[in-house]
Amino acid sequence: MSSFNKHLGKTAGMLITAIFLSACANTKISQSWVEPDNKRSYDDILIIGIGESEQNRRAYESHFVESLRAVGTEAEASYKLIKSNEKIDRDTVDKAIDGMDIDGVLVTHMVAVDEETIYRPSMDYMPMYGGGYYGGLYSYYPHVNSYVTRPGYYTTHETYTLETNLYDVESEELVWSARSRTFSPESVQEVIVDLTKLLIKDLQEKNLLKKKQPK
Repeated sequence: MSSFNKHLGKTAGMLITAIFLSACANTKISQSWVEPDNKRSYDDILIIGIGESEQNRRAYESHFVESLRAVGTEAEASYKLIKSNEKIDRDTVDKAIDGMDIDGVLVTHMVAVDEETIYRPSMDYMPMYGGGYYGGLYSYYPHVNSYVTRPGYYTTHETYTLETNLYDVESEELVWSARSRTFSPESVQEVIVDLTKLLIKDLQEKNLLKKKQPK
């Protein structure tokens, strides 16, 4: 079984909802790898978002396609070629791109969701040096005592890890892979924009994108 087929089979059914997280400051690429022997760059890429939400899949793929075209690389959204009820595997993808100029397939899926509980102390304590509570022992002590005995609260945040892989259509081999982490999901559209921007930047830095030449 090819590397391409094994990765697609393993990730099918994973939620892509995790892509749709909050702003760029909260979304970072944690790992990035490129095949050291790869000398190719790609000018026509099929974008695949694997998940259960068809609406999110379309939003992600559409924005990625628009962003790639904006930098001169042609791309196609998989939802236009592969129906939502079709299993995404080697045969499905081969059939979908048959007769097209697509030379790369980019697949994004979720790897993990981690929860972190953070204790936040009371925020009422405001030091005022040289006066106020600090003016004397009997004004300072009651204030500090009430602050340290006032309970804080706990908040739970989720960190989403996503993996994006680029496969060469001709060899069916993995040529690039990146993992991104996003802390505390909030907005769908903001994270589609931010994640796409980060991934395209990394692809460009590794010379994996080239501009589509007109026929």
